[in-house]
Amino acid sequence: MSNMMKNQKGFTLLELLIAMTILTIGLLGLASMMSSGIGSDRFAHMVAVEGSIGSLVMEELTSRDGDDSVFASTVAGATYDLDPASAATTRLVNGRTYAATYSVTPNTPVTGVATVSVSITSGGRTVTLNAFKSTI
Repeated sequence: MSNMMKNQKGFTLLELLIAMTILTIGLLGLASMMSSGIGSDRFAHMVAVEGSIGSLVMEELTSRDGDDSVFASTVAGATYDLDPASAATTRLVNGRTYAATYSVTPNTPVTGVATVSVSITSGGRTVTLNAFKSTI
């Protein structure tokens, strides 16, 4: 019987314990990477929404005729209505509230051109987009 036990090949409990420890460390590292990736994805989504709302506001403002009253005089920090269907001037996207303001400076940088700036604010972050509009 003892001769049979000597011929048996397999893992010892110590080898199994070491293998399980290495596997556990690897899985914990993977979980940490997943958590970091989810946080990065949320930030990327927030930046994309800010850019989309900013582009929407900028396109609406710059699509107006050059002789529109908004380009006739300086406008600074005017609130843009992001939700025309209601009285709210903000928009809620995935639990985050976004607000937009715009500024117009006529005849800057040259006569016949207005500088339009749009700022999107959400959770302490502000993104600003700038464009030029011909008013001639």
